[in-house]
Amino acid sequence: MKPYRPKIPTPRYQIINRRPNGQCLIQLRFNINGRRTHFSTSINIETKHWNPKRQRVKQVRGKEDVHRDINQRLERFAEIAQEIFVDYDYGRDLTPELFKEQMAIRCGRIEDPNAKATNLFQFAEQFIKAEQTKPNAKRGTWKKYLTVFNHLREFAAEHGKDTLGFSDIDWQFRNDFINWLYSPPRSHSQNNAAKILAVTKQFMREAEKRGLHSNRIYTQKDFGLRRVKTKGKVRLTFEELEALAELDLTDTPHLERVRDLFLAGCFIGTRFSDWYKVNRENIIEEPEGQLIQILTQKVRNRVVVPVFPVLAGILEKYNYQLPEMDIHTLNRNIKTVCKIALKDSRFQRIYSEGGDTKAEIVKKWERVSSHAARRSFASNFWEAGIPAALLMQITGHTTEKQFFEYIDVSKEQAARQFAKMALEVLKKRE
Repeated sequence: MKPYRPKIPTPRYQIINRRPNGQCLIQLRFNINGRRTHFSTSINIETKHWNPKRQRVKQVRGKEDVHRDINQRLERFAEIAQEIFVDYDYGRDLTPELFKEQMAIRCGRIEDPNAKATNLFQFAEQFIKAEQTKPNAKRGTWKKYLTVFNHLREFAAEHGKDTLGFSDIDWQFRNDFINWLYSPPRSHSQNNAAKILAVTKQFMREAEKRGLHSNRIYTQKDFGLRRVKTKGKVRLTFEELEALAELDLTDTPHLERVRDLFLAGCFIGTRFSDWYKVNRENIIEEPEGQLIQILTQKVRNRVVVPVFPVLAGILEKYNYQLPEMDIHTLNRNIKTVCKIALKDSRFQRIYSEGGDTKAEIVKKWERVSSHAARRSFASNFWEAGIPAALLMQITGHTTEKQFFEYIDVSKEQAARQFAKMALEVLKKRE
């Protein structure tokens, strides 16, 4: 017995938008599961030339060729509409919205988002859209991809190209692209250029996995760019944090709240987005003291942090509800606070600009931000002898390599710390 198949609807046409000059627009009308759906043909004709009975343009002397072409186009619109109906299980899987989208795609008005990409730009656009629509999509991830895609498009445009093919990603591209990233007005650091090139390689790798190309030049040794060791982030020592805590800010309560929130962050150890999860409900009472449990926002990990005396005092001061402010307000005002308390504190900033590594001595208050709190926590407690493995449970770093690149510890400090711990081990063996 043959399966039941609904009757294929007959496309109809109507004229709309009649204008004073006698022109009108031809619109296709199609019935989908009892719902009337319209699609513009974008064909304009003179109203008097339309034959509503035949649903076609009349043959008018002097316009035979033009009207014949219009009628052929209307035939094709009707064929496409019926093809879509059949392709979607005789309308069972078809909605008016999907019908309109498919009409636009098959008529060449828009690109098919699911079509097989034929170049790097088409694939990157599809890849980014897929990342954006994931149920657990993270803005930081897809925004990174979009930023790199924009760099690639700008690079191609300046080199007279509308797009980049998969075969264009070779050593010549690699060298030209890096030089372009280094050159003004971009003047990217070597580390930033390395990240951009790494994402470009990721686009190529993902496209290759989907069978879109066979160009493997991007996998060759040294095609990527090595990162250089820099030191551009501020860290405050325990002594400097004490100076902040002792600062009398009673006459400027808004700065007092900024100082207190920043100090709390220096003893919580997590990212700024997790500071406000510290409240009475998340306090665990233990015989050894209080602990805070936090479900981190970025990686959704549960971390447990001891409530140190400085943090305990701040929590009690604000009734276990830290001062509320956005990160921009904190970053702007903590500079003012540190300028008062630490005006003479300086550090050596090592940075990369346009591919060159440079160094300068800068004042800490000029560079301090909310991020300095987490870095200070990790650096200070590691110097105090807390093992990296324990600190990583709080800071969220997944490898010791990441952790030691993050903290502000010189080779000399690391050697002194090693000597101190080694002596303690040797004493226990005596």
